[in-house]
Amino acid sequence: MADDHALAGIAGELYGTLPAEFVAARNARAKELKPHDPALAGAVAELRRPAPAAWLVNQLARHRRNELEQLLELGEELRAAQAELDAAALTALARQRRTVVAALARDAGALADQLGAPVRQPVLDEVAETLQAAMTDASAADAVRTGLLVRALEAVGTEVDLDGAVAGGLAGGVAPAAAVRRANPPDELAERRTRKQQEARARAERELAEAEEKADAAEAAAAEASELVDTASAAAGAAAAQRDALLAERRELERRLSDAEGELARAEQAVPPLERERARAARAASDARAAAEALRARLAP
Repeated sequence: MADDHALAGIAGELYGTLPAEFVAARNARAKELKPHDPALAGAVAELRRPAPAAWLVNQLARHRRNELEQLLELGEELRAAQAELDAAALTALARQRRTVVAALARDAGALADQLGAPVRQPVLDEVAETLQAAMTDASAADAVRTGLLVRALEAVGTEVDLDGAVAGGLAGGVAPAAAVRRANPPDELAERRTRKQQEARARAERELAEAEEKADAAEAAAAEASELVDTASAAAGAAAAQRDALLAERRELERRLSDAEGELARAEQAVPPLERERARAARAASDARAAAEALRARLAP
């Protein structure tokens, strides 16, 4: 029977290679071991090449360990909230889970590019499903931590099928690339949840204080704007009254001008006949004066 510890060490090395190099590296290692340890060589030869999504999750366990552990710890908090039927915590943690899973899946795509084995979106979708499964089930989280997955994981409700998911049946072991699991006893997990709740409350209180400060500033600005509106409205009313008065005065002046122009026209029309009458009267007076002078001359002795 093969030594599980030795097999885990070799598997840890092999599952860190590129997918295209895995089969050749595995066969070479099995051939190397066969003369000295046939059982271990046989176990190595039976190691399955990881599916693309499984390979990429294995690389997260090696190259993005801290980020992966943060995600798995969030899964522990989610499971605890589910057990306690804490609806508020579940809602907040579920929202955080979607954000963290999406971010780590994107990071996995970038990591694949860096390692020289780029993958397509369907593979990244399977990576996200595997991360979701690891957050759903504690055993699935342990499997992901090994860095020895051979296939992607999928959660069905709260259950995750791990049959044949880890290379060589080593789900209970930890590959050299994976750090020792940071097990959290219940009291430590509760303390962390309490601390996060306190931090969230403090953050909410800061946000409330900032919101109230902004509200006060907005109300002061609104009051000032209201005063400006009142002042502008009063000025507009006064200007409108002045305009109406000027318009009325203008209409009166226009009426008087029209009357004066009418009087002028009538007076101008009356002038020519009067001038003609004056001329006739002057001629008649001159004729009468001449006649009178003639009579006076005749009466003179």
